[in-house]
Amino acid sequence: MPAPARSVLVRAALAAALLAPTAAVVGAAPASAVTSAELERKVVSLVNAERRKAGCANLRVDERLWTAARKHSWNMRTKGFFSHTSPDGRTPWDRIRAEGYRYGSAENIAAGQRTPAGVVRAWMNSPGHRKNILNCRNKAVGVGVSRGASPYGIYWTQDFGSR
Repeated sequence: MPAPARSVLVRAALAAALLAPTAAVVGAAPASAVTSAELERKVVSLVNAERRKAGCANLRVDERLWTAARKHSWNMRTKGFFSHTSPDGRTPWDRIRAEGYRYGSAENIAAGQRTPAGVVRAWMNSPGHRKNILNCRNKAVGVGVSRGASPYGIYWTQDFGSR
C-alpha cells in the first residue's frame, strides 16, 4: 500500500478510536433528554395502575385537560408560585373551562419530584391527592409538567374531569 493511502487509513483509524468513547457518551440519553410528553404519559400510566388496583377504570387523556395542566405547570414555574390559584386569581375550574372542558372535577399539583414515580408516590401518600386519583367518578385526565430554572426545577399539574 502506498504511503499516502496508508497515512489516510491510519488517520481514519486514529480518529475513529478517539471518537468512539465520545459517541458512546452522546448515545446514552441523560434523564433530562426525556421529553415532557414522555413524563406526562408515564404519570398517566402509573395513575391508571393505582386506579386499577382500587377497582376504578383507567382515565383517558383529554387534550383540553392536558393543555390546562401544562399551562398551569408552566405558569407556576415561570411566575414563581406554587398554588392551585394563579396570581391573576384564576382557579383550576377557570383554567379548565378556558380550554373548553366543562366537567373539571379536581386538580393535583406538585413540585420538585424528579420522576413520574416520585410524583405519583407523593400524591398517593397524601390523603387529598390520593382521593382525587382514586375517585372512580373521574373519567378523564390531563397531566402537565414544566422543567427549567426555578426554585423547584420541575412542576407537575394533574387536572381531572368527570366525563
